[in-house]
Amino acid sequence: MAATEVSTQVSDPWLILGREGDPDFFTTWLTCLVAGLGGEVREAALVLLDAASGKYHPVAVWPRYPISPDLAQLSEQALDKRMSLTAMRGRGLMAHLLVYDDTLKGVVGLAFGGAVPRQVMAWLRWGQGWLERGWLEGEDEGATEVRERLLLALDLTMIVLDAPKVDAAIHAVVTEAANRLECDRVSVGFVKDAQVVFAALSHSVEVERRIELIHAIEAAMNEALEQSTPIHVGLREERQGSAGESGGGRPDWINIREHQRLIRDFGAESILSVPFAAGEHETRRVGVFLFEWPEPDVAEVRIRQAEGLTPILGRVLLHRRRAERGWFARLTEGSGEEVQRLTGPMRGYRKLAVLLVVVMLAFFSWIQGEYRLSAQASLEGGVRRIIAAPFDGYVAQARVRAGQVVQTGEELVLLDDRDLRLEVSRWASQQAQFQKQSDDAQAQHNLAQIQIAQAQARQAAAQRELSEAMLMRARIVAPFAGVIVSGDLSQHLGGSVNKGQTLFEIAPLDAYRVVLQVEEFDIGQVSVGQHGELMLAALPGVSFPFVISLVTPVASVTEGRNHFRVEASLMQGNPRLRPGMEGVGKILVGSELLIWIWTHRFFDWLRLQAWSWLGI
Repeated sequence: MAATEVSTQVSDPWLILGREGDPDFFTTWLTCLVAGLGGEVREAALVLLDAASGKYHPVAVWPRYPISPDLAQLSEQALDKRMSLTAMRGRGLMAHLLVYDDTLKGVVGLAFGGAVPRQVMAWLRWGQGWLERGWLEGEDEGATEVRERLLLALDLTMIVLDAPKVDAAIHAVVTEAANRLECDRVSVGFVKDAQVVFAALSHSVEVERRIELIHAIEAAMNEALEQSTPIHVGLREERQGSAGESGGGRPDWINIREHQRLIRDFGAESILSVPFAAGEHETRRVGVFLFEWPEPDVAEVRIRQAEGLTPILGRVLLHRRRAERGWFARLTEGSGEEVQRLTGPMRGYRKLAVLLVVVMLAFFSWIQGEYRLSAQASLEGGVRRIIAAPFDGYVAQARVRAGQVVQTGEELVLLDDRDLRLEVSRWASQQAQFQKQSDDAQAQHNLAQIQIAQAQARQAAAQRELSEAMLMRARIVAPFAGVIVSGDLSQHLGGSVNKGQTLFEIAPLDAYRVVLQVEEFDIGQVSVGQHGELMLAALPGVSFPFVISLVTPVASVTEGRNHFRVEASLMQGNPRLRPGMEGVGKILVGSELLIWIWTHRFFDWLRLQAWSWLGI
């Protein structure tokens, strides 16, 4: 911004600021300031902040440009130090900061013939009030314009959201925009297959001219879309256009042929077409708004409002249109956009990620691996011997309980044998008595009595032997070395047991079977003789090979899913194994492609669903 030299003489300071049509407010202000100091000022300069560049520039100089180096240096120091300064360098110098609303607006530099006068500060404060009034008016005008633009955008957005359908929303919003912006017509189009397709037009036109008008509007919209820039064309500007530029100071590289034809053939005096994008950071334009005014001189505020509304309304309408699409349209459009992202420029990370996925799919579709079925597994004893009570009796002593390892012949439990011992003594006594009767009858040569006594003696001997056998079974021992799977009589001492009642269950330590719960989807691939590995939760990191020995044809429901019981035999033992341990078993089925191993379950399920739905 070039400084303006002040040469006007003012007889009545500050009153000139109230005159209408002042061509240069800052020049007038500096003139008033110098005049009010009564001829003591030799040089003056007003330096203000340029909002566009963010730098300080002189906007007015008195009496001529440029200012002296010493005054310029003092003004620069005041701006750097953020404080007003005075100095004597052969003459009085003063640099007074202009601060408004906590913002450093600029500095006033004054040079006097002698010392700095005392009344200069009061006069500067008075003059600064006139500057602040100008700044305040500028802020009020800008704030009012922004407020009006925001309210207009809010009103039009609410119209879009309240409409029942997107077509009704588009027609309503362009009609309301035409009314609020004082346009003759407002139209909007959206991009389809790289071309703008007309969507809606405000108000109405004659039927015989409607098709031609729509074609002309679409052509102008495509012209703006191709150049990806707003185009403002006025009939008067085009008539007054200078060589090398289009009308209105427009660069000559911008093509406006279709806009000119729309003005010429359909009566508009001023046209503004504004493309809009789908997102804030998108460079690809997806639609165009076209505004037509009936007068050639459109207020600049209307132009700014139209340009500011376009990206907001465009995105709202676009989101509304996308929200009401069918699923097929969404899928098609989403796929097309993704292909464009992958085949277009930039997005190197996305392309690299897709390339890696393709390479991995190709690799896994060629490499084979071992296909193994996983199933929940548990250990059971190969033989499970039940130890039952041999007779009705009472528990005298309990030596072991579930979980303990026992050896062959080790005592498990001792039943109370006092009644049995008495029974043995009674039958032994009766046997001796009957034998004595037999001897007496033999001495008397009583053959009949001999036979009777001997029969009774034999009966008593048999009862005695039975009682002795029962007495020996009162001490229950382990039939083989193993682990007690179930049974605990340590809390049942003195309690009664019935003949045949299960007291313990014993499983051997060297004979186990693996029970696998195979899911219904996988049972068709399991057969006897297949090998696998077992890993138990109690022994992680250690695997035990097994071979399938039995596939049962009966399913059971576990956790809401069908499972089949498959039994396998361990190929090697381990002293740390115990019945009841659980883990995971993997059955080796064969070699398959890795991609098939990871996806076959899904495709099997898909085929089943397709057959159930479609019967194919």
